[in-house]
Amino acid sequence: MRAFLEFIAQAMLDDPSAVQIKEIRRGPVVKYFMKVPQAELGRLIGRDGHLAEAMRQVMRAAAPPRRKVDLRIESLD
Repeated sequence: MRAFLEFIAQAMLDDPSAVQIKEIRRGPVVKYFMKVPQAELGRLIGRDGHLAEAMRQVMRAAAPPRRKVDLRIESLD
């Protein structure tokens, strides 16, 4: 999953090296925190959050059974 997030972020952003992804596992829940520069935040989230929600849906669909996946996108600044 982490590789998928890195791939998406690197493909969409002007500065792919500025992306930071942190993974936290607690039982059946895996939370991903993606931090990007403020200037790139809108490009990754999309209009009205549609791109961010699409990434979340794909991650949930690809997750193993009984595993919950959550994605938070935050600013580095």
